Amino acid sequence: MIRLERFEAVEIPVSSGSTLTRWYFNDLPNLRNAKITAIQIYTAGTISATPLTGSTPVTTADMKKSFLTLYQGDLQLVYNVPMLTLNNMVNSAADPYTFELPAVNDLTISWVKSYVSVPTALATTGVAYSFGVYYHF
Repeated sequence: MIRLERFEAVEIPVSSGSTLTRWYFNDLPNLRNAKITAIQIYTAGTISATPLTGSTPVTTADMKKSFLTLYQGDLQLVYNVPMLTLNNMVNSAADPYTFELPAVNDLTISWVKSYVSVPTALATTGVAYSFGVYYHF
């Protein structure tokens, strides 16, 4: 069970026509020194528009080949965790999910060094990865 003390919505946009295979987080001032307790990803099956920009969420097919890497300072602590292991909501049998989100155990993340990656370019662009970050100080 996640303790909800503080929550921040975070997005990584994938611009139209992009052939990139890695997208970094922007600087997130509210989360710079925060102790992260959980990170949640929102799929196209759970939201129809991202909360910050109203963008279309990344498709489930593209999410299946997406991975998250997290840094704390200069240390790469989480490397290529499959994105769908961070999805605990389900609307249909076609929407992959986990029963419970992994506990992050008060990790302080260096957001500008952390990123989402894919082995090949996304099939759909002009979308965004949408996250929910649970944290405290």
